[in-house]
Amino acid sequence: MISKKKRVLFKSTIAIAIALSSCSKDNEVDSNSAEKERIISFTTSDTIIRITVDGHDIPVYLSLPRDCNEETFPAVVTLHGSNGLWSDADSGKGLSRQFKDWQQVFAQNCVVGAFVDSYTPRGVTTRTGKFRNLPDNIPISAQYVRPRDANATLKFLQNLKSPNGKPLIDENRIGLLGFSDGASATMASLIDLDRVPENFEWTQSQDGRTYNLSDGVLPPQPKPENAFTGGVFYYGGSVGYNYWGKHPCGSEAMENNVFYPYAPMFFHIPSDDNLTENTLCMIEVLQRKGAPIEMQFYPNASHGFDTDNLSSSRNAREKTISWFKNQWSK
Repeated sequence: MISKKKRVLFKSTIAIAIALSSCSKDNEVDSNSAEKERIISFTTSDTIIRITVDGHDIPVYLSLPRDCNEETFPAVVTLHGSNGLWSDADSGKGLSRQFKDWQQVFAQNCVVGAFVDSYTPRGVTTRTGKFRNLPDNIPISAQYVRPRDANATLKFLQNLKSPNGKPLIDENRIGLLGFSDGASATMASLIDLDRVPENFEWTQSQDGRTYNLSDGVLPPQPKPENAFTGGVFYYGGSVGYNYWGKHPCGSEAMENNVFYPYAPMFFHIPSDDNLTENTLCMIEVLQRKGAPIEMQFYPNASHGFDTDNLSSSRNAREKTISWFKNQWSK
């Protein structure tokens, strides 16, 4: 057993076995690249790994289920909402109650959970105040920054090996799950660039001002070679400061809104949420375009209903796991 104060640093492409039985701030595995092969022991339950993305060490809380008769596991990369991943700003406090619940949901279904913290390594605790506005939102953008974290985590999972040298994760069974700002990032991570016109200009706009590459706005990453099998979207927004072109509720959305997912998506939409209208418009546009999407509408539910412990939140979690399993069985 590795002591709590000992850190394991991967300094080469040689895979090193790790065996950690619990997670704390001092119980981390530093990773210089998601491209390197890693070996992880079945005695591991959960730990924090760090993946370097554009110069930032992104913490990923990795949770492995126990007592599962599996040789390779499915996995879900999970993207937090505007309140962040942790129970406090400090990762040493552990996951928030919401994500502890999801950790249990994954474990009960023999799914590896990879919970990604996109905020704290970029100096942000919560997406509040100025971080809701451009240009301050640009460094944590759900449209082109957070998808890079998701894709790097996907690659890391694909390179995990069991001590017997076999893949720990089935690369054909890795899904993406996001809440609120993380839902917007889930959507953006699944953009099909093959359907975007070559001359499309990636910009964002707010309050009459347009921001472009010189301001830090980036184009989306291409679809990974071995990509996500699908994504689940909880109560997020679909406008992205007009990143996808025309507003999804506008008359030009069919021709001039470029978002279209490369993989199936499942949308959980509450009735009482100011983000619902624009996302329902996006869903309608995608349905008319023939995109592989499904939607569940929740009357009398509000933004953040996943944390309410009501029948709607419990039903949505059950539907989420069932939906992922259905995608993985195809």
